[in-house]
Amino acid sequence: MEVPAFLIGSAVVLGLILGSFATVVAYRVPRRESIVTGRSKCPNCGRVVTVVENVPVISYLIQRGRCRGCGTRISYRYPLIELTTAVLFGLAAVKFGWSVEALVFAAFFWVLVVLTAIDLEHRLLPNRVVYPAFVAGWVGLTITALVNDDLGSLRSAGVGALVFGGFFFVVAFIYPAGMGGGDVKLAFVLGTFLGYVGGPGVVLVGMFLAFLLGGVVGVAAMAVSRAGRKTQIPFGPFLALGTVLAIFMGPAIVDFYVGRL
Repeated sequence: MEVPAFLIGSAVVLGLILGSFATVVAYRVPRRESIVTGRSKCPNCGRVVTVVENVPVISYLIQRGRCRGCGTRISYRYPLIELTTAVLFGLAAVKFGWSVEALVFAAFFWVLVVLTAIDLEHRLLPNRVVYPAFVAGWVGLTITALVNDDLGSLRSAGVGALVFGGFFFVVAFIYPAGMGGGDVKLAFVLGTFLGYVGGPGVVLVGMFLAFLLGGVVGVAAMAVSRAGRKTQIPFGPFLALGTVLAIFMGPAIVDFYVGRL
């Protein structure tokens, strides 16, 4: 299916805008601040950020990554979050085209970006994000399945949630120190969306990629920083990345593997 360039471009622009909001959510939720009230401020001098200074990516480049009030360096994570969200929204448009799926999965990717940013900074996957994502995800996928008259995908989503989340629950039960509670809760959300896309096969691909990426980066981090094996590395970002890769490449990987049996 050929996807119109207008749709992809619109998705990218929307991703930039909502990516800017994602930076607000990622900053305020761990600090238990409201995400709907209060203007954005410089965390160093408290200067309110104007509308002109809040244009995604462009304002960061114009200001050369510094606050106009005090000159403090603005973290590169802000434009990185905005660009990442824009790319994911564009990819959602490419994969799903004009459809409800595109909206639901774009929203899912937005949540993953927020959780990744929070986990990298705070080693935390807050329930205030994970629980609503699970509920809203099921509502969105249910509406999608009804619109497409495809209840089979909804059943696959349930199986995916049990496979991914159940596996992590068992691991956490056997070895609590090796798996955080936030990872377990997030696994149920990830399994839901992976299962909807391609059933248990794609779920397993997502799990494999998450562990592979986490293992490679963990070993590399220990080698570079000489950190010990007990050094904590947040696993949420690898769960998110493995899931995103599996959504776009998982069905093809499963077909390739099955074709070789």
